[in-house]
Amino acid sequence: MTIARRLFPHMLAGSLALAYAWVVSNTRYVTTGVQFVSPLAVVLLVHLAWLAVSRDINTGFAIVTFGRSLTTTLGIAFVTILFAAYTPMPADAASDLTSAFGSFLGIVGCLAVIALVVGVAAAVIYFAARGVIHLIRLLVRWSGRPPGAGESRFYDLGFVAVALLIIGTASLEGVGAAFSFLVRDHASTTVTVAATPARVWQEVGKATSPDFPLPVMLKSIPRPVAVIDEGAALGARRIVTFKGREGEGDLVLQVVRRTDEEIVFEAVSDTSPIAGWVRQRALSFRVEPAGTGSLLTVSLEYDRLLSPAWFFRPYIRLASYLAVDVLARDTKERAQL
Repeated sequence: MTIARRLFPHMLAGSLALAYAWVVSNTRYVTTGVQFVSPLAVVLLVHLAWLAVSRDINTGFAIVTFGRSLTTTLGIAFVTILFAAYTPMPADAASDLTSAFGSFLGIVGCLAVIALVVGVAAAVIYFAARGVIHLIRLLVRWSGRPPGAGESRFYDLGFVAVALLIIGTASLEGVGAAFSFLVRDHASTTVTVAATPARVWQEVGKATSPDFPLPVMLKSIPRPVAVIDEGAALGARRIVTFKGREGEGDLVLQVVRRTDEEIVFEAVSDTSPIAGWVRQRALSFRVEPAGTGSLLTVSLEYDRLLSPAWFFRPYIRLASYLAVDVLARDTKERAQL
């Protein structure tokens, strides 16, 4: 009974937070901090209410609330991420499994990301609060006047209020242009190719095969399963079909600039699952002579659509770098054959 009573507030807080996240996912705020940060406020308020109902609002209840919130979010993250990691991507799964569970797997994958963001935010608040409380205790000892119980609880209430204010402010990111930060980004990589520029250009006009080995990180997101390529001439198109838990669709690229050293594909349309996370802008290949070989640079320009930036910017940048690195390495291998 004691174990069940200890687990109940965590289960209640986690369930309400996930239910809240599901409701937000059906609104226009699905890519904003409202979706990925504000569920932490639900967890925190549920644990605060539980302490109040249990008449356990004693001195230090703020750090207890933050600690329990961290435990809840880490539990949610562990379960959802573990489930998402060990369920097959539709690109790998049988067709009957894809049709039956595709939508469900997409929901679980989304909840896993939300849980991870909320868990990181909860950890930051918890450890920051512990640091501030420790500093206050040092100041109190230095002053020589210990605060009374009522005064200490007032400090605790202040900590909770500040935490909710921070969560609320962070939840606004992405809601409008004024609250969107570092949206435009790019990734690039350069490899040395033991082949002439002319030979490299022959292979640039051929898209990377979907069968080319992908890094583990790219296997957890929608991946290319088919490519239609018209070459590298001005106006040529490249249609890449992506498939994942979130569905299937095409990214259509077209050559809009072609010089002796550079070719630029511009994104014409994007109905792939990735379109909800990233707005693709341009993919470019640059080939320069380097001794008896060549230097191949592949670059990708995009707009990040997911907020908050502190979490998604490095994640999407890494995924983009790995993607262009795959393109560069595959082109290099084919050019050197």
